Parts: sequence; C-alpha cells; structure tokens
Amino acid sequence: MSCGLNPRSRLVLAKLENSPGVDSGPTVGTDDLFVSMDSAGIKLGVTQVSNEPASPSGYELPAAVATIKPSATYIIPLYGLGLSVGEPILPKWLSVILASCGYVDQSVSGGAEVTWVPDIIYPRNTNPAGTQTLPTDCTFTIYDYLARDGEIGNTGTKILQAMVGCRVSQIRFVLTVGQWAALEVDILGLSVMPTSVTTDLSSATLDTVRTDFVRCNAAQSSLFLGSAVALKSQSTTWTIDFGVTQEEGDTTEAGVATIGARQCIVTGSMNPIQATANIGVYQSAQFDQTTHGYSMAGRMTPEGQLVDNGYTIGIAAPSTQIIFDYDTSGSVVRLPTTLKAVSADSTTSPISLTLS
Repeated sequence: MSCGLNPRSRLVLAKLENSPGVDSGPTVGTDDLFVSMDSAGIKLGVTQVSNEPASPSGYELPAAVATIKPSATYIIPLYGLGLSVGEPILPKWLSVILASCGYVDQSVSGGAEVTWVPDIIYPRNTNPAGTQTLPTDCTFTIYDYLARDGEIGNTGTKILQAMVGCRVSQIRFVLTVGQWAALEVDILGLSVMPTSVTTDLSSATLDTVRTDFVRCNAAQSSLFLGSAVALKSQSTTWTIDFGVTQEEGDTTEAGVATIGARQCIVTGSMNPIQATANIGVYQSAQFDQTTHGYSMAGRMTPEGQLVDNGYTIGIAAPSTQIIFDYDTSGSVVRLPTTLKAVSADSTTSPISLTLS
C-alpha cells in the first residue's frame, strides 16, 4: 500500500455532528483530515425500484423510486500531532473517525495516554480529568473537495462532495513492514449531491500535520501467543465490521431513512515467521490457540524519532482465536492464515488502540 498526497488537488474535512444527519459545516483550516490520494472518496450508488404491473381493479401503483446510497472509503495514515502539557493532541482520525464508533479514554496515566476501544452503540469520551461525556450523536459530516480547474486554493473551481449522518461501517488497521501504518475506513452516510464551489481553501492545514507518520518495521510488527512465544510478522491487518446499514424509507428525498448499527465483529490476518529453534512449542501439525492469544503492532513510533520523543501508537487485539498450519520444511516456520472471527459486544475489548 502506498500513500501520497497532493494538497493542491484534494482536501478532505471531517467534523462530528450535533444532530444526526444535520451538516456540521466543517471549516477549512480547522477540520482538515490528512488522507491518501489513493482513497476512493465518496461514491453515490443508486438503487432503482421497478414498478409492479397495474392490478385488474385499476389501482394506481406508486412511481419508481431511486434510492441514493452514498458511501466513502478513505486511507488515513496513522499520524499524531505531538503533546501539549504532557497530553497527546488528538488528530482527526481519532477525535472524529474513531470517536464516532468507540470509547475514547483520555484519562489513562493521568492524561499521558489515550485509549480507544470500538463501541458504535455507546460512543463516549473521557477527558484527561476523568470526566466522561456522551456526544450529542455519534454521526459526522465529510466534505471532499476536488480541484476542477486550477489549484485547490483561493482560485479555480472545486467540486464539493459531501456526506452527512456518517457512520463507520468498517475499519481496517493495515500494518505492513516498510510502509505507513494506516486506517482504511469504510463510511456510510446520507446523500448530499455534488456542487461546484469557489470556496477559498488556501488556509488548509491538513490537521496541522508535520512529519509524525508511523512506518512499521520488522521489530515493531510482532505476534504474541500468550506468554509462551512471540513471532515476527511481515504484515498484520485487523478488520472491525460494525454491521452498519443504510435503512430505506419513503420520508426522505434520497430514500434512505437512517443509518443503523449493530455490535462489532473483529477478524484479522497476518503473515508471521518464527525461527526453527522454538519449534518445540508446537505439539502437532496444527496449532489452535484458543486462549490468551493476541496480535499487537508493538509500540510504533514516528519515523525518524526516538522511542522517548513525540508519541507512540499501540494496537492490540486480546482474547482472539488463532488457527493456523505451519510448515517446518524450510529454514523458518511460516504461519500464513486468517484468524477466526470473534464476536464482541459493548462489554468486551476485542481490540484497542493507544496513543501516547
């Protein structure tokens, strides 16, 4: 996965909503979100409902309805904004995207860490002082500006695509050695038709991002199986599916009444490698780790920074069931398989992310 950005041709904004489905009006220079140019962005899918033949009694059936079902996909590199008085400054990918579908606890270690746990049914926020607040609603607004002619600054025409009432449908934590650690986020929302605008975007700050991006290396991508053994992994992907759906209705112009949500299901995949010296740990051709197994991205640090400087990011998924076969014919043991899906509810912690 490659990540690139041309801030003069695209700008994405994200802001939590006070009322579900009501445009929160993201502001250029304040709500800018750093995304990869590889991101698909907003897509408008239209479902055409056909008419049934007229009945013998001559009953007039309603006209066909076109249901507009917008969705969006963004690749967001994991980055941080540093510390303020010893406390992490929350970037948009955490304070908006993840905050809309989980519990953000900023009181860990006296405010020195922030921990996120998925929970789309009951999202909430605990500030560094330990006071818990509930968001008015867990939906957010996405603005996606694309240059049409000229630069995406204060001159030239832009196309603005927007989605309101957005909920996170699926999040994938993609951790590949040698590449930027990233969130791949699928979003469902309510339609706002594209418009031509001349909004001045010259004040865009891209979430005040500097150079604090996280790139995975071999030492930081590790797989831990209980306390018995640790393996290096070339790639790890965690997928959280929140079961979000667009519910149809006849009360809105777009034909989408609301965005529904269920509890999350966590799955994962990885490509770990282990030295043959530790092969005695395995007793049979298939290893079934049913308890105390988890995958972890280690304590990843921004590229070019020491562990004690700036911030670190940790991703962990405890109590998952890992089933794989291994091959001892080569110089290393390779265990490439997919993890068994684990169902979770709001009382469990199927995965967590820590920013400190």
